[in-house]
Amino acid sequence: TNVTEERHKTDLESDMNRLRSQMEDCIEEVQRLEKRRKELLLEVLQLRGPREREIQGLREERAEEERKTWKVNLERQGLQDELRRLKRKLFAVARDCAQSQATLNNQRCDVELLKTEEEKLNSLVLQLTEESCQLRSNQQEQLLELEVELHRQSSGQTSNTQEDLTECRRNSCGDVQQYVQGGLKALEDRYEPILEALLKRKEAAAGALAKAKEQSQELRVQVKPLREEIQKLELERTCLEERLKLTYMQRQEDAVRHKEVVHFLEEKIREMRTELEIQKRKTKEMEELRENLTKQLLLYRTESASYAYKGKIFEELNSAAQINRESELRKQE
Repeated sequence: TNVTEERHKTDLESDMNRLRSQMEDCIEEVQRLEKRRKELLLEVLQLRGPREREIQGLREERAEEERKTWKVNLERQGLQDELRRLKRKLFAVARDCAQSQATLNNQRCDVELLKTEEEKLNSLVLQLTEESCQLRSNQQEQLLELEVELHRQSSGQTSNTQEDLTECRRNSCGDVQQYVQGGLKALEDRYEPILEALLKRKEAAAGALAKAKEQSQELRVQVKPLREEIQKLELERTCLEERLKLTYMQRQEDAVRHKEVVHFLEEKIREMRTELEIQKRKTKEMEELRENLTKQLLLYRTESASYAYKGKIFEELNSAAQINRESELRKQE
């Protein structure tokens, strides 16, 4: 019995030592995990602050990029409206220039026609002048022929008196003069309306030519500023197209940069979510470990109380056995 009790005491002490050692190891592990948990929480807080500031900065940059994009779109719309206005103005100026050029070409054609008509009139006047000279020459020849005939007749008739000769000459001169006047009258009646019409046409052609030259000069004066305006509008259109191209390129670059910023933010958010999941998993593992340690501690306490109760019973049994042995020894004595 004593050997059994000693063995039980030894086993109880060894179990108590083992449990005490396990309990100390568990307490150390819990303390280490608590310390690690605090370090991880501190690290998470340290990482969260800069990341939040960085995310806030990126959000502000994104808002600024969106504002710039909106401003660029507004400016682009204004440039497009200005370009459309300049195109309409350029079209109107080109149309006016084309009309002026067409009017100038028509007036040039009229001038050419007037020049041709003037040449025809000049040739007709020259022809009439030549015909008039020819008629005068013919009249002079006829007059000379009549005088020769008269002289021949006067030389053949010596018996006529001086009065008859004078009367004959007077009659001949009167006939010649009447014939000449009749010819001139016929020429005047024939060619005077033609000459008057030609003179009127010449005056009208000269007036139209002067008016056409004046209008042509005015059109030249008007076309010069129109051409300058066209060149100016072409230059403005080129500048606007260049500005629009640069604005489009800048917008493309801003869009690419905005996408890169968004991608960077998404990557940062994914990394933070991953770190948060890892931290949650570690926290959960620490909670499970704490619960296990708590259970083991409760079990240790229960077993310690049970071993203490068993030891007390063994002591009482040993005391009772000792008393019984002493009483038996007394009886034997």
